[in-house]
Amino acid sequence: MYYRLRFYLHYQTWFGQNLYLLGNIPVLGNNLPSNAIPMQWHRDGWWYAEVMIPQDELPEFQYSYIVRELEETITEGTLRKVTLRAGAPLEQLFVDTWNNAYDYENNWSSAPFTRVFFPHRPGNIPGILTATHLFKVKAPLLPPNHTICLLGSCAQLGNWDMQQPLLLQYTADGCFTAGVNLPETNMPVYYKYGVYDLEQQQLLHLETGDNRQLHFEAQPGTQVTLHDGYLRKEYDLWKGTGVSIPVFSLRSAAGLGTGEFADIPLLAAWAAQKSIQLIQLLPVNDTTITGTWTDSYPYAAISSFALHPLYIKLEEVGSLPATHPLEQQLPQLRQRLNENDTVDYEAVMSFKMAYLRALYEQQGGRLESRQYWQWFAANEHWLLPYAAFSYLRDHNKTADFSRWDNYQSFQLRAINQLIIDQESAAETVRFYFFIQYHLHLQLKAAVTETRKAGLALKGDIPIGVARHSVETWMHPALFHMDMQAGAPPDSFTAAGQNWGFPTYNWNRMAADGYEWWRQRLQHMSAYFDAFRIDHILGFFRIWQIPYDAVQGILGYFHPAVPVSKEELLFLNIGFSEARFCEPYITDQLLDERFGVYAAMIKDTYLIKLSSGRYAMQSAFDTQRKIQQQLLPAGMKVALYQLLTDILLIREQKNGTTVFHPRFDLMSTESFAALDPAVQKKLRQLYHHYFYVRQENIWRKEALRKLPYISKATDMLICGEDLGMVPACVPGVMQQLGILSLEIQRMPKYADRQFQSLHALPYQAVLTPSTHDMPTLREWWEENQAVTQVYWEQILHRKGDAPRACSPHILQQIIQQHLQSPAMWRIFQLQELLAIDSLQPAVAPEKERINNPAVATHYWRYRIGINLEDLPVKTKEANGTASLSI
Repeated sequence: MYYRLRFYLHYQTWFGQNLYLLGNIPVLGNNLPSNAIPMQWHRDGWWYAEVMIPQDELPEFQYSYIVRELEETITEGTLRKVTLRAGAPLEQLFVDTWNNAYDYENNWSSAPFTRVFFPHRPGNIPGILTATHLFKVKAPLLPPNHTICLLGSCAQLGNWDMQQPLLLQYTADGCFTAGVNLPETNMPVYYKYGVYDLEQQQLLHLETGDNRQLHFEAQPGTQVTLHDGYLRKEYDLWKGTGVSIPVFSLRSAAGLGTGEFADIPLLAAWAAQKSIQLIQLLPVNDTTITGTWTDSYPYAAISSFALHPLYIKLEEVGSLPATHPLEQQLPQLRQRLNENDTVDYEAVMSFKMAYLRALYEQQGGRLESRQYWQWFAANEHWLLPYAAFSYLRDHNKTADFSRWDNYQSFQLRAINQLIIDQESAAETVRFYFFIQYHLHLQLKAAVTETRKAGLALKGDIPIGVARHSVETWMHPALFHMDMQAGAPPDSFTAAGQNWGFPTYNWNRMAADGYEWWRQRLQHMSAYFDAFRIDHILGFFRIWQIPYDAVQGILGYFHPAVPVSKEELLFLNIGFSEARFCEPYITDQLLDERFGVYAAMIKDTYLIKLSSGRYAMQSAFDTQRKIQQQLLPAGMKVALYQLLTDILLIREQKNGTTVFHPRFDLMSTESFAALDPAVQKKLRQLYHHYFYVRQENIWRKEALRKLPYISKATDMLICGEDLGMVPACVPGVMQQLGILSLEIQRMPKYADRQFQSLHALPYQAVLTPSTHDMPTLREWWEENQAVTQVYWEQILHRKGDAPRACSPHILQQIIQQHLQSPAMWRIFQLQELLAIDSLQPAVAPEKERINNPAVATHYWRYRIGINLEDLPVKTKEANGTASLSI
């Protein structure tokens, strides 16, 4: 026996467009766009598709529609969720309404709104198995004391009697639902939804627009489900306020030298009194690679699933006997670490791991509760590889799995055998299970308390994973291990940024419908209601740096339309690979840079060419080789710079050599030595390469990934779209309903010094600063001329700008941000504390969390006040406390 599923969608197409059906079960394509089910033209604008599912499967599935026209693809913004229950009619007919991804209602139907701000408790629908028709509609921003009602032109729908509307029940699929029996009813049936006040027991208003029409009757043995989209009404544009802070930056009297998950509810209690609706955190995944302070970098996770032991609260795991040396050491150590201005990463991690090991040994290392085994079963797919990776890293004293004898690649059978054969391995693996379970419990408890306080949690998805990580060990085919992700030179660093992450093999990821990304986001959704996509530009193109380079300036965009040899010859610029692709090192350059040491540099590191120029000796002919030499840091940088003086970067592509202009090639000595006519042609080529020829391919690249990845969960999605932003990015993000990031002092138009806050789009996150930037107080003192312009043109003040950014100035800046039309206004916690002078006065630069110009920055900032000491006042008691507008 089979279920017969028929899908109908009303969509007005034009010539060349076709519709497809895509879902997460095999008969609907298994999330693979290439396997989507073609739909057939029915009549009067209706499209139709049909599939059969064995009755014994009783699946839960999700699906959406796709429009294709040649190479263009349009996707919907949401998924429809279906559960086939035992006893349901064998013929199911779904009548659907197209959902535009850019509609505001989609963001208002995301997790922060349904879980936290406007929660409705799902209920059961009477007669759901026997009803001939199921009416479903979504109604975002609906208060909990309101529901949706239904009126229509037949007796079962009340014959438009506004005193007796049919009330709908909220269901787990996010819809308001009613089951109605409409046997032998004349079609069409006309109907509308309305808003009903459960407390006042009255209809408040009907939806706007024309009556809806039902044309599909239910034959015997058939059930019709109407997915009617959103309630039609004029919505007020909801706006919210958030606070951002890394977990490690929190401070509490009960902590141990760092912020912990248990501190988040303390922050939420204070934030709720300030009318703040969201807490934004940096990534919280485990980054333990070297066991040193360099692991403080939160964007280089060894696992995209495992949580960082740094954030565990020992007391909630257990306590050791009073006679235990670690227990005796704890009070004095707590006092010392908590008195530090910053995080002592190594001291905190060393003690916590030792204490956790002792707790594990004391508690027998086994967790036999049903709750534990349910968690283990749901997470085993990442938990066992992570624990095995952690054991092998500890045992081999390196995270570089290429140096692990017999375990250089992940083989599940070999790992299981290792655990069977070696008791020490088995115990260590169980120890890491133990840690992760308690981290899960503590973060889950913090999430529950935070939501009870009325706040949503926003997480952060790093653009990459650590080169030596569980993911690259398990799934090397998903990554280009010979490449590194980074960023071209910018105002932060003239040498560019090299993050060290391997780049993604997107073609391989697409082969299974981006399953790794889906799992990653679904796991994150267990804790967070929204997330920030770190460097969303990487989904359009990534700045890819060959592994033999150290500095980001030697990278190029991927994918990209490169420059061919034929194109260079056609330009008639005297192209040769030796002249354009090799470092331009001359006697004059060496004398200018090294002075009296030029001769020593020539003898030690260079060889003379027949052209009169120089090349690096083979031991120093890449930046990676130089990095591995025992040389002073300053000498390494000087030699790096010699290798960057090139015009074009070579790439081998399908057996052919192609070329990419080096970023800012006009600043090189090589360029300066060219004939002016050649310089002009190279400038034109450079501009066309970076700003014209790539836009189409980058747009297509984003649209083949983001629509499918973004629908993996119902979390609200915000993109960090800062830096060198391609022209196609704003349009794609708007098309997909992804919130942009806006910063007043980083306008996205080159002709502006400051972004107009009143001209921002609604679907945006506005912030005066991020963790990668100076805070407002530091920025205010960086450049007095810029500050003066801001003082006069933005704050509309007269006279000389003050030398320091006072709490009053901060208050005015934040109030301006609050007046913006952006959906979210998010502020760093240290800036909100500075308004009320709630922490000890420190130099402004001490409040900065990260400096991207420093490749090995120590992430250790802590706020200067215990969370327990923050004033918690009602809005009535303190009229200045609110940050809402």
